Amino acid sequence: MHVPNAPRLSIAALGLALLAGCGGASEPDTPPRVNVASCPATVIPLTQPEIDEASFMREEETLARDVYLDLAEHWTAQAGQVPVVTIMSNISQAEQEHMDSMKAVLDCYGLPDPMAAGETRGVFINTELAQLYTDLIARGQTSQGEALHVGALIEEVDIEDLVTSIAISQQDYTDQVYENLMCGSRNHLRAFAGEIIKTEGRYTAQWLDQAEVDAIVNSPSERCGR
Repeated sequence: MHVPNAPRLSIAALGLALLAGCGGASEPDTPPRVNVASCPATVIPLTQPEIDEASFMREEETLARDVYLDLAEHWTAQAGQVPVVTIMSNISQAEQEHMDSMKAVLDCYGLPDPMAAGETRGVFINTELAQLYTDLIARGQTSQGEALHVGALIEEVDIEDLVTSIAISQQDYTDQVYENLMCGSRNHLRAFAGEIIKTEGRYTAQWLDQAEVDAIVNSPSERCGR
């Protein structure tokens, strides 16, 4: 369970992993859009753990968008319209929808938005996410292959974190939103891993169990929320 103001274990561990070692496929098309659940007519107040989780996921989805936009811009300048640019540009649009989904959750329950100050790219209230953003950008700028691995890593961690979000959630509405976002993350992982498989021959899981990742990568893209 996510404890208020406590470190998010997966994010903290991911930061350590990045410091320690930087070093069937889907086509890179725009991922299917996520159909967002609607705020219920009668709103039951969220518990504090649910509030913390919704706020955290709003920032984590923003981190994904920001990393993809920044790396797409970097590799466009370095190499032009290469596959990593196409994939990250497309998926950044889906991440914006994920951010909007979490903003809708916060609005539904009358909660403050941690990204309300203009959604400045790369700026986060959560200090671990802020450092992770810096680490991921540095790794993704070392090569196009590393940029693809950064994208796949983000999606693996996001899937795990959304499993936690669903476990904490006690309401159908937030359950549906998190399920839809996790569906989108599986599609994004398929796109990144698919491109890596084209160039490297296989994709090795970076965060989740290899069997879980293989099951995702080797299954068709999903139409999320439908």
